[in-house]
Amino acid sequence: MDNILYSLLTNIVVLISLIGFVAIITVQIIKRKNLGIFTYILLFIFICGLYLFIPFRYTYLGFSAQQPEFLKKAIKLSVNPYEKRLCYKYLSEIYANDVFNQGIKDGNKAIAYMEKAIRGEYDKYKSESYMLAYWYSIKGDYKKTLELCNILKMENGLPLINIYILNDEYDKAITAFKNNKSAENFLKAALFKKIGKDKEAINAQNVAKQAYNAQMKTIKEKSKQMEFEEQTSKYMTIEAYKNRLEAQAKELKFK
Repeated sequence: MDNILYSLLTNIVVLISLIGFVAIITVQIIKRKNLGIFTYILLFIFICGLYLFIPFRYTYLGFSAQQPEFLKKAIKLSVNPYEKRLCYKYLSEIYANDVFNQGIKDGNKAIAYMEKAIRGEYDKYKSESYMLAYWYSIKGDYKKTLELCNILKMENGLPLINIYILNDEYDKAITAFKNNKSAENFLKAALFKKIGKDKEAINAQNVAKQAYNAQMKTIKEKSKQMEFEEQTSKYMTIEAYKNRLEAQAKELKFK
C-alpha cells in the first residue's frame, strides 16, 4: 500500500460510512421504528469507518504542517498498522530535516522513529534503511552503519565513505566510492595521496577537475556558482570532509 492508495481508501471508507450512517438515521426518523439488531451492527460499522477520519486527519496535518505532536496523536489513535508506520516515518523526516526551521532537529529522534517505522525489516524498506545507515554514519556508529550496509548489500556509498574516513580507514574509504565522474573525486584524490598512491591521486584529481569545470560552465548565476563552490569545498581535503561531518553531527545534536 503506498501513500496515495492509503489516502484514497481511507477517504472512500469514511465517505461510505458517512453516507450509510446518515441514511440509517434518516430512515429511522422518517419511519419512527425501533432499531433492529442488524441496524445496530451497521451503525457500529459505519461509526468505526467514520472514526478512521480522526487519525487520518492528524496524519495529514502533521505531515503538511510538519508538526510532530499531530503525528504522535495519530499514532495513539490509529488502528491501521500502515498509518502508524507512515507517521513514524514522517516523524523521523521532520526531526532529521526540520524544513520549517522550528529548532527541533534531532538526529537521535530521527533514528529512533525510523527504526520504529522499519521494525527491523531493513531489506524490505531499502530507501528508509539507507537513510538510517547515513544517519548512523554521521553519528559515528561504526558497527550499526556496517550492519545496515551489509544487510542492504552495499559495497559503496556515503554511509561507508563517512564511517571509514571518521575511523581513518582511508584505503577502505576509497573502495566505497562509486566509479563516477564527479567533484567527489577531489576527496578520492586526497585519500589516494594520504596512503601514498600518487599516480592514482593525480588521475582522480584530473577527473574531479573535469567534472567541476563542466558543471561550473552550466551554472550562469553568480550566486549558484558560489553555492556550488561551497558544496564542492568539503571534498578538497580529508580534513575539510571530516569538519563537514562533525558540523552535521552537531547540527543533528549527536554531539
